[in-house]
Amino acid sequence: MKKLVIRYSVTAGVGLAIAVLVSFARSLYWQEDTVSVLEVLCDCFAVPGLLLILFGLLVFCTNGGTFDIFGFGAKKFFGLFKRERTEKDRESFYEYRKRKQENKRSFLYLIIVGAVFLAVGFIFFLLYHF
Repeated sequence: MKKLVIRYSVTAGVGLAIAVLVSFARSLYWQEDTVSVLEVLCDCFAVPGLLLILFGLLVFCTNGGTFDIFGFGAKKFFGLFKRERTEKDRESFYEYRKRKQENKRSFLYLIIVGAVFLAVGFIFFLLYHF
């Protein structure tokens, strides 16, 4: 449970840090009218929300083995320059992929935190747009 809380907290902290960076980039603190402030706040929460969701989907694709062939190819290429070959250097793609499938990473926390940020950004969008 503690690990789960830390994972969500760190992800939310990263999202808030991105939101602060976007707020400075869009000059939130120097806006004068309410519509402009709401528009910038929409961007401040939508950008980290989309980034976190996309990173979560990237981890999902990685768990499915989408990029395994690239890692295997790079490992084989750089293995050509080694003087001594280990047992991992001699493994086939099937063995490599089987080993990689054992180390799946969770990604749901990225999508959930990203969806919360995106929902807050959507609320600010509705406030300034209507």
